[in-house]
Amino acid sequence: MLPTDRPPLLATHSGTFHADDCLAYVILTGALDLGAEGSGHALVRTRDHAILKTADIVWDVGASADAAAWRFDHHQAGAPTAPNGAPLSSAGLVWRAVEPASGQSLGHRYVRGVLAKSGFPAVTEETVARIAEAIQAKVVRHVDLVDNGIERAGPTDLCSLVDAFNGAWDSPSQSDPAAFEAEQRQRFLEASHWVAGAVERQIEKERGSAFSYEAVARAWEDCKAGRSGIHPDLLELPRGMPWQRPAFELAMPILYVMSPEADGRWKVQAMPAEKGSFVNRLDMPAAWRGLQDAELEKACGIAGAMFVHRGGHLAIASSREAALALARACLANKLSPAEALRKAWGR
Repeated sequence: MLPTDRPPLLATHSGTFHADDCLAYVILTGALDLGAEGSGHALVRTRDHAILKTADIVWDVGASADAAAWRFDHHQAGAPTAPNGAPLSSAGLVWRAVEPASGQSLGHRYVRGVLAKSGFPAVTEETVARIAEAIQAKVVRHVDLVDNGIERAGPTDLCSLVDAFNGAWDSPSQSDPAAFEAEQRQRFLEASHWVAGAVERQIEKERGSAFSYEAVARAWEDCKAGRSGIHPDLLELPRGMPWQRPAFELAMPILYVMSPEADGRWKVQAMPAEKGSFVNRLDMPAAWRGLQDAELEKACGIAGAMFVHRGGHLAIASSREAALALARACLANKLSPAEALRKAWGR
């Protein structure tokens, strides 16, 4: 049990720090709502086992991995691993630990807290879990593997950038152990603050992706019901948003997507033939590509047509009516099922 009559004492190792110690600290303080260092909790950086024993939470040092006792080291023999057998760092151990009162993992609680702080306190548990899973896969797992020497850190990824916060080998403080540790403590806090900001931005990105998935799914239901778009070929979205992943995962047979832009214009985009492909299921007419404004209006006969990309995958129109007209004109070139099959097989 963590103390309720005083700020808890948190401890990690002294000296050089890495992304996993910083990330673990960020997750712990965020998930447990421990506030700022010095007021909501106390932080000590040491390798003295007598001091570590007095701490309420210890990570990346101490030779013990016991979540029930709030111990999260991964350097000892027999340290816990991921379900697939991959090694964990202190960040991975903290992320998966369960907070007793809520029965939720610290990773889940951390994501929930970041969302609330960002103005989204009422996100469903299912969506929080989806975001947490994405953060674990894209951020925490990479930190785990880099810290354990399984993956290399890219020169600009989180692990390398955290390492850059450490003092240089020839820093004047290197000759004075006390001065060096005082400087490293401050650098650790600065690095952890930076990590918190970076991970929060990633959580916001994943939140946007999760919300857009739900919005695209709803738009598809409206399309099938005849309330918007042209079923099954044209999906109409209420605003611009990431749409390709849900379109593929929900097996939408669409050929185009249309949506309003912030400036009042409308965009029509072609659906790729497959994930990551630059080939479209149905190109826009060749005679329109690369044209804009009056020249395009003359070529297609649609007032309000403003631009068609030379790649045949994007068109811009001045209004919904003009965008819908462009899409209908494109769909006039839709292949029959037999023709589409022959094209898919390259015959």
